[in-house]
Amino acid sequence: SRAIAEAAQGMGGEVAASPAADGIIVSGNALASQASGMLNLMAEIVRQPSFPENEVTLAKANALQSLRVSETQPTFRAERAIKKAVYGDHPYGRTDPTVESINAVSAGMLRTEHAKRFRPDRALLVVTGRITEAEAMKLARAAFGDWKAGGAALPDTPAVATGVKPARILLARDGSVQSTLRLGSPGIAASAADQIPLRLTSTILGGGFSSRINTNLREEKGYTYGASAGARMSRAGGMMVGGADVRNEVTGASLEEYFKEYKRLGADLVPAEEMDMNKRYVAGGYLLSNQLQRSVANTLAANWLVGLPPEFLGEYVPQIQKVTPEQVRTVARKYFSPENQSIVVVGDPSRLEEQLKPYGAFTVQDK
Repeated sequence: SRAIAEAAQGMGGEVAASPAADGIIVSGNALASQASGMLNLMAEIVRQPSFPENEVTLAKANALQSLRVSETQPTFRAERAIKKAVYGDHPYGRTDPTVESINAVSAGMLRTEHAKRFRPDRALLVVTGRITEAEAMKLARAAFGDWKAGGAALPDTPAVATGVKPARILLARDGSVQSTLRLGSPGIAASAADQIPLRLTSTILGGGFSSRINTNLREEKGYTYGASAGARMSRAGGMMVGGADVRNEVTGASLEEYFKEYKRLGADLVPAEEMDMNKRYVAGGYLLSNQLQRSVANTLAANWLVGLPPEFLGEYVPQIQKVTPEQVRTVARKYFSPENQSIVVVGDPSRLEEQLKPYGAFTVQDK
């Protein structure tokens, strides 16, 4: 890994890899004059990784230490539990590491899994920068042109089940002075028909500082430093998630306010001024986030992983501008219905159980 980093730095850039629910993005950047060298380096990383034994051992030790730290954080526990509650046994519900999964890793296992998953027929190459299409194609063919797939491809990820029974889970954290809340329900795939109005609806409800949820719980009630809610969309499905860290004594009241905002958005039309403000916010943030060529490349790659075409890069803002208040009300009623929400609370049971009774029978768990 050190040799790879030094090679990239010698080209005026760097390389990285990051996992997501639907795949892995390997990225690199370099001076325009070093485009050929960077593509060749990335081709070696993607096609011929060696997984040295000593580096795998170190990575496992680091992962176990990171997991131990994460296990002490209520946010990590809440996120893991809400994903399990909504996704069940679907792969999207098993994206967090465990001690067992980390210990099971070996250099040989990584080589085997790499051979199954890194294939030219399941890969996208994005090149951005001061380079012509013809030049980019020439470099791409030189670096990746003879790449052949070996064996059968893995099956596609199955669709997420939507008929999940809502769960009530209280994760014990004795002595905690605050509680961590998560509300979740089944959602939709990133390419589904409702995805554009749902994105704007999520922003209005809980996607920014001026969103309804944050204004209510933070600015008006003073229950929390920040509260959010919105859609998370992947290739084979998604989920609706709301969450906040609140004082123990207002845990039940915070859930009540969440449900009030969910109901209000599904019952009343959003005023024109609020619609316009949120459309400007979404459009402005999207355009700013895609100013740099690296950001454009990442957006194109991430869109492809979740099943969106390259044209979506330029179509997103115009489509957001067309969303109507009626569409917002419809998707809010459809996807943020309170009766469909699973609830996860991390906190001290002795201080919370009475407050939580109006929301159903909670199962107390240690993990």
